[in-house]
Amino acid sequence: MTTVDRPNGPRPPRILAVDDQPANLALVRKILVPAGFEVGEARSGAEALASARERPPDLILLDMHLPDMHGLEVLRRLRESAWGADLKVVAMSALANPEDQRLWLRAGCLGAIEKPITVATFVETVMGFLAAHEGGGELPFALPGEGAERDRLGDILVAAGLTSPDQLTRAVASQRSSGKRLGQILVEQGAVSEDDIAWALSSQLGYPYIFLTPDIIDESAARALPGDFLRQRRVLPILRFGEEMTLAMADPTDQRTVDEVAGRTRLAVKRALALGSNIEAMLDRLFAGPRPATDVEVTAEAQYLQFHLVQALQQDATEIHFDPTDEGQARVRYRLWGDLVDRAAQPAELHAAVLRHLRRLTAAGESAAAVAEARVSAAGHDLYLRAAFLPTAAGPAATVAFYPRRAEVPSLLPLGVSDRTVGAVRTALGAARGLVLIGCADGFLRSTLLHAFLPEVQRGKVWTLETLPIYRRPTLNQTIFVQPEEVPGYLRAAEAAGADLLALDDIGGRGALAAACNVGAVRLILAAHPHDEPAGLLALLVEAPGAAAAAAALRAVVTAQPIRLLCPSCKEATVPETAVPEAGLPGGAHTFVPRGCEACGFTGFRGRRLLTALWVVAAEDRRLLRAGQTEALSDRLARESAEALRAQGRSLVEDGLTSPAELARLVEDA
Repeated sequence: MTTVDRPNGPRPPRILAVDDQPANLALVRKILVPAGFEVGEARSGAEALASARERPPDLILLDMHLPDMHGLEVLRRLRESAWGADLKVVAMSALANPEDQRLWLRAGCLGAIEKPITVATFVETVMGFLAAHEGGGELPFALPGEGAERDRLGDILVAAGLTSPDQLTRAVASQRSSGKRLGQILVEQGAVSEDDIAWALSSQLGYPYIFLTPDIIDESAARALPGDFLRQRRVLPILRFGEEMTLAMADPTDQRTVDEVAGRTRLAVKRALALGSNIEAMLDRLFAGPRPATDVEVTAEAQYLQFHLVQALQQDATEIHFDPTDEGQARVRYRLWGDLVDRAAQPAELHAAVLRHLRRLTAAGESAAAVAEARVSAAGHDLYLRAAFLPTAAGPAATVAFYPRRAEVPSLLPLGVSDRTVGAVRTALGAARGLVLIGCADGFLRSTLLHAFLPEVQRGKVWTLETLPIYRRPTLNQTIFVQPEEVPGYLRAAEAAGADLLALDDIGGRGALAAACNVGAVRLILAAHPHDEPAGLLALLVEAPGAAAAAAALRAVVTAQPIRLLCPSCKEATVPETAVPEAGLPGGAHTFVPRGCEACGFTGFRGRRLLTALWVVAAEDRRLLRAGQTEALSDRLARESAEALRAQGRSLVEDGLTSPAELARLVEDA
């Protein structure tokens, strides 16, 4: 392996890698650190500027397409600052054309490196940029197309430690005699698994990974090529839009097959990765019998939306973001455990078609800004889908939130809510009247808590007023509405209808909290609010309907904040040298930190728990409220809730389930 000489002393060259994709950062770190470089990381333009100012690097590897600002804006701010004017920057992009690169050079970049990077030569390329600039030599440009014919899979697998050089040598020798693809041979020899191949090709080379299911495959596209050819090459066309075809491939580096598919179909080929066994199973289904008859024509944009819904469900995403850019491509991102993770970009024409389809599907109308809902099916799930449309400077955007509908009563055990908390809420709901409040910022979790706290068997009439129709329960009278501002009217109607227990999943709208408190004086109400801190909810109650009304109606308050759990497949043990006071942890404690892998979408997290705070309103609390002594009560609630959150979170950190930084993120303002 090429390593760095250090003629100027022991300090290694410091590289700042800037990319919003954890997989790309992980690959840069994996290649450069063993070669003697120090590697810093930033996931946005703002982080890059802050890091470069605090510790100026010897070279910045700058992704030109960042979530918060374009790479050119980062460059401009560097060049206009006194501390960053002379910093060396190399552009990195998978979408660059020669004109882009000329623009970046004029803006002050030393050169450009195409993504996905070539592992075998990356160290030399970086060293060349450092040495050429210092010595005035020729810059080692890595332009699009260089090395494109080279099979990089073996380099990736060896660099990642998934196979050994000896195993790779044997596989290459076998490849020469058999003609099979390298990845297939390595799997057959037992050197790696199909999942290893998928991880290497997807995360390291930037190809989107797809798990194929029948409902995401456009059969007309799939049958555009002979079944025998598809089986031989282990590929499957899954979508056609305009003059472009998306091709699922067991080995997306197989340029010969891409060229042949493009020649046969006269379409541009967009590559995606799927397991070979998954492709074979879908080919068996498609070509084993006669083609099923159908009278329904599915448009490309409908198929594309269905594709993303299925993929997002499989990856435990909660939102899909379709955002335009000024570069002829639109971004597609999934929200995974709180982070936005990029998926394959789409042409601007397809982006516009998908948004038109979404508007038709949800009956959103033509208003530039709109929120609309629909029920759809995907991957065997009945989904409630909510789409938000907004105009941007680059064009219209849409965010799709989706929720599988459920018929069962949810359990709070997987979310870590204690039996004590559940028991206290159920006890409060045993009263004849009063208000029990749930505070949680996440709409899905509010609905889950509401239905989990509702007794499965309740005397009298139970009426729910819900903005998210996720849970369907035949024993309840369920009314669905859209805007929280509609709550007061619905509350009065449900009270007049003789409801004994009213449950509401969102009383955050104007007048809704006051209405719930007032009706709670004569009826029993379980209501959820987006504010997730007990003292803050108390302040809202005191503001309207007032301290006296709150004292008369309030029975209990439970608040919940989700904390992300570390991915068990990739979490990394560490021993921080300094204490983490926000989390109450001393220095030297054994903890874990997120790293990122295919299983967690490279977020480092997979799953979540709830940190809860409980306030059961006592007689002394009512006396303080009636006397107007709310400040002392608020201070006590703030202190007790912060202590509860820290104690629960610290237990998760000590058990290796979450990281100190994740806990500190939640409790630093508590």
